[in-house]
Amino acid sequence: MKTIEQIKKIESVVLYVLRNFPEGVDYIKLFKIIYFAQKEYLVNYGKVLCPDTFKARKFGPVPALSDKVIKLVELGDEDIDQYPDLMGFRNSIRVVDQKVFAIAEPDMDYLSQKECEYLDKWFVYCKEKDSKTELSPESHDKAYDIAYARFLEDPQLGTLTNIEIAKAGGATDKMIAYIREKELIATELS
Repeated sequence: MKTIEQIKKIESVVLYVLRNFPEGVDYIKLFKIIYFAQKEYLVNYGKVLCPDTFKARKFGPVPALSDKVIKLVELGDEDIDQYPDLMGFRNSIRVVDQKVFAIAEPDMDYLSQKECEYLDKWFVYCKEKDSKTELSPESHDKAYDIAYARFLEDPQLGTLTNIEIAKAGGATDKMIAYIREKELIATELS
């Protein structure tokens, strides 16, 4: 499970994107904006913009925690009570006819100006594109292909790694080494 800080960051990223869609947005487009921003941010800075974990699914990479919260809201699932750390996130969005709406503002203390620039860039890029016919195929990059092959073999192994995402975005060998080192340290400390 994610820490409270990670959940708040993920929630803030989702709400930041959603505020650009007052009429709501479908899941696929929301997820693509976050994925494309994440990939470019990893390539340029060697760290994640959003601490969500991306899973390989039919229409491309899906941020797992965001997807879980959206589905719980959509289904009106009372199981959300089993996840008290997700209550704030759940109460910040609304889902109607498979469209997600923000009913709260993002906590800008969790977003840097640079992160917002990346999210804005990918919002502009994606806003007029069709989610299933244009954005979904575009997100089927090398990282997705590798993770989706693992998913088909064993559904528990369908997670895209940050290194795979960075490589798919064209990260340099030096940046990949930097990401690997940071992840090894984080693993040792956990």
